Amino acid sequence: MKKRFGFLLILLIILNSCNSKTTDKTNSAKNDSIQKYLALANNDTLAFDKRIKYNDKALAFVDLKKNDSLTREYLNKIVYNYLVSQSLKKYKKYSVFYFENASKANDTLNLARYNRYMGGYFRGAKVFDSAFYYYLKSEKLYQKTKDKLGLARVYLSKSVIQNQLSDYLGAELSARKAYSFFKGSEFHYDFYMSAVILGNVYQDLKEYDKAIIKLEESLILIKKYEFRNTQNDNLIGTCLNNLGNAYKEQKNYQKAISYFNLALTEKKSLKNNPALYGYLFNNLGYCYLKTNYKKDFSALFYKADKIFDSLQVKNEQSITNLNLSEFYFKKKDSILARIYIEKALVLAKESNAPYYYLTALSNAGSINPKKAPKYIKEYHQLNDSLLFAERTARNQYYKIQLETEEINQQKETAVKQKSVVIAIALTLLFITILIVIIARQQIKQKELRLHQTRQNANEEIYQLMLSQENKTDEARQKEKKRIGLELHDGIMNKLVSTRLNLSILSINRNEKTIEKCLDYIKDIQNIENEIRNVAHDLNQEAFNDANGFSKMLNHFIDDQNKISKTNFTVNIDQTIDWNVVSTVKKMNLYRIIQEASHNINKHAQAKNATINIMTDDENIYMSIVDNGIGFKSSIFEKGIGLKNMKYRVKELNGNFEISSKRNSPTSINITIPIKDV
Repeated sequence: MKKRFGFLLILLIILNSCNSKTTDKTNSAKNDSIQKYLALANNDTLAFDKRIKYNDKALAFVDLKKNDSLTREYLNKIVYNYLVSQSLKKYKKYSVFYFENASKANDTLNLARYNRYMGGYFRGAKVFDSAFYYYLKSEKLYQKTKDKLGLARVYLSKSVIQNQLSDYLGAELSARKAYSFFKGSEFHYDFYMSAVILGNVYQDLKEYDKAIIKLEESLILIKKYEFRNTQNDNLIGTCLNNLGNAYKEQKNYQKAISYFNLALTEKKSLKNNPALYGYLFNNLGYCYLKTNYKKDFSALFYKADKIFDSLQVKNEQSITNLNLSEFYFKKKDSILARIYIEKALVLAKESNAPYYYLTALSNAGSINPKKAPKYIKEYHQLNDSLLFAERTARNQYYKIQLETEEINQQKETAVKQKSVVIAIALTLLFITILIVIIARQQIKQKELRLHQTRQNANEEIYQLMLSQENKTDEARQKEKKRIGLELHDGIMNKLVSTRLNLSILSINRNEKTIEKCLDYIKDIQNIENEIRNVAHDLNQEAFNDANGFSKMLNHFIDDQNKISKTNFTVNIDQTIDWNVVSTVKKMNLYRIIQEASHNINKHAQAKNATINIMTDDENIYMSIVDNGIGFKSSIFEKGIGLKNMKYRVKELNGNFEISSKRNSPTSINITIPIKDV
């Protein structure tokens, strides 16, 4: 019993290890194509429409029915490319598929990636609470993996959302985690982005010295690595503008002016970003306004106003009009000052930007003292509501964070409980399987013995057939010798004798001589009948050989070429080991070739026909192709010969295909497994 139990364990191990990996040239070519198109789709110097097309081509090569690690890796890259290329419909469709596959496989890394991408999707849609929720989930999942790069990128994205939700300290902490990881790494663009985000966070925290340090660091990185992409080709101009803003907030207007002017010299990078021109003109004008610049610089505000109006950026246009109002107020032109302050208020309200509207209200009272009480009242009401909304948003943010942590804790507890249940279930299942295997072992052994007996019987039959072919060949050779002797000693002698006896007619043609020669003419008819009998015997020879299937088939083809107008050619793969092919299969293949050859001779009117027999070590592939006149498949479907061929292939668990049409070649393709199922 112990020996049997050990044997069963070894059997289970062998069965489990039988799933060996084989290199397939077709799969290799597909993988090369997928990687090539993914690389093109990830090239951020290309336009989005081209990147989407390349991503579509990569997706077309992926077998979505599979759920292995390679397929999930391809889906990860494809989904990410759809997201960054802003193909949101395709992103949503395939991200669901990606999530389901990762969930089924319990693939923590790809689940972390999926949640990071969803955070990016909602961040782009400006649904910041949902974005934050997914970034939190992604962070927890990444912490369970070894992918520190993915975790750092989550921190980077999370800091942007925290900054949007006015959680400046949280944003600083997340950005610094990302900054620490990317500093000194090969991911230079990510390092640049973490420096930029830290600079923006420090500006919101009014820590302008720190902001300037980080922004200057980001400027050095842009120039060093020449960053650019299809979305933002003016990184230098943007960075210079941000630095100018930091100095402007410090009231260091001269330094700010130098940076704004420097940014305006970046005409190549500004060409595709007119909005940046607007910011620079407005900021430069504001600095001149605060330094009591003597020359008329109102043109800067008018240029900015025109740009923002054309782009429908109403919030920035309201600030431009606010600056124009202050400009004319200083010029003591109260009428224009009031006109522009009112316009600024209208634009801020239309843009649905409360903080811009508050800024306009805070300045409106000094420009128009008569309406000052109204502006002050509205200012306080709006400010209170904004503070409440901001507090609510922060509360919502902390609530999401708390709920996410609680869900993760519950999940971890459930996973532990599930692991215990699964372990018990697997143990019981293993014991049950062993019992079933032991119970069925004897039945299987009997079936194997029966199968072996049947196989041996088939081999004996085949050997008997070969032996019979040997005997037939011996008889054929004897018969050939007999017929040769018969022709030479019998028919040939009679023909010579008759020819000599009839030659007398050339000398004498009297009635008596002619009458005498009639008997010899009757002998010619007898000789004709004798020749016909010999020819009939030759045509009826069975064709076979004792050296195996290949030789038997070659003999058959030689016979066909002797009696048929069609020239038959046979090509047999020399790597086929006919010893492992059962007798039944060889017999059926031989009969199919006989039937197909008969049909070609009878119907095809073909000059040439080719029989190819190949193998891939698992299956035998046979094709029979002629260059005849073809036929409609439906015409011969009721024919006995075609039905017999189909039946033989079906009995061998194979596949049968026939392709033909009028005035076109006919091809028969057959696949049968080498081993019995």
